[in-house]
Amino acid sequence: MFNKGDILLPSNRVMRKNWLNGLFHPAVVWDESYDGNSDFCGIMLTHREPNGQFDNIPMAVNHFENEHEIVFSNSHFVNQLFVKFQSWGAFELVGRLTEEGIEFIENNLNTNSFPMEFIQYKQLVTG
Repeated sequence: MFNKGDILLPSNRVMRKNWLNGLFHPAVVWDESYDGNSDFCGIMLTHREPNGQFDNIPMAVNHFENEHEIVFSNSHFVNQLFVKFQSWGAFELVGRLTEEGIEFIENNLNTNSFPMEFIQYKQLVTG
């Protein structure tokens, strides 16, 4: 069972490389809980800074717990809620946001957006 703020990647490292058909970037669980057996809503983490196309929001060291594989490293969150598919898993916990990190995203996330697939988002922002 995963909870809001948990950071996931596929357990199968080969699946991580299949980024067009799976989960390449770490995903923050954005549902209150996630059982691993269904699709879920998530926030994508990236190193890419904001630019004319992508509205990525810079994060801070205190937004991440330190005891995990994924910690702060010039991290940004993509300002969009995404649908993450169960078929990309099984998933493993690779990091966790702190309460400050969860609150930061809650306070900065585009509330006018609806969950979408990354391919839809990319088409939307690149025209």
